[in-house]
Amino acid sequence: MKTVDKMEVLHSQTAEFIQKGEKGKFLKLIPDTFIIKGEEENGYFNQGYAIRHLNRRDMLLIDVVEDATKDAVKRLVEEGYNIKGILITCDGILKTAYADLKTISEDAGGAAIYAHPRNNFKDNFKTKDITAKDPVLTGFGINIFDLPGSEGASVVVYSDINDGMLFPGDDAVGSKYDSDLRTFHRPEKKNDNNDYGLAESWAAFDTPFTYLFPRKGKPGFNLEEGHQIDILNSLGKS
Repeated sequence: MKTVDKMEVLHSQTAEFIQKGEKGKFLKLIPDTFIIKGEEENGYFNQGYAIRHLNRRDMLLIDVVEDATKDAVKRLVEEGYNIKGILITCDGILKTAYADLKTISEDAGGAAIYAHPRNNFKDNFKTKDITAKDPVLTGFGINIFDLPGSEGASVVVYSDINDGMLFPGDDAVGSKYDSDLRTFHRPEKKNDNNDYGLAESWAAFDTPFTYLFPRKGKPGFNLEEGHQIDILNSLGKS
């Protein structure tokens, strides 16, 4: 049995490791969980993620739709991985997509695409309802939280793998990689009601998590209860 190199894992849980990582290449963060950097916007990388199932064959992708990530996804398929689904956390994600949903699905080996039913996709491709009970998502320990988004509907993806991983999409933004800070804040909202709703949702969030993996900014690793409370207080601050 292959053992985990603890030094490698510790090294991968640093902002420096991610910042120095090659764009468009999956980087292992923690067991069976990977990050991939897309384009840089306003000092932030667009970050997508992959979760590998315990069977070592099936995978889920989260917000991995950019041109910079296309070849890496194709390589996963060529290497024999079965991409069971691509999860889209909000409308804004597809503004950075390299193609229509049908093409993105085909490039991922025919993977299903999961999205919120209220998302305003200008595309005829039939997506699966990310908020519905689904055996594929259940198999990855996924639970979906429906939160107000800055552009249309949005969701936060939770997986119970690795003692709880939270993927908030654009609903929580980490500190920039060139900053010494390790904090999280809500994104700027065009609509005050949406901002208030998102703040209320974060203030009421009560599911424990050990890792926080945002679409933009530094992830949070090995978060103990006190740190989780601080993060949620910051995200829920009026």
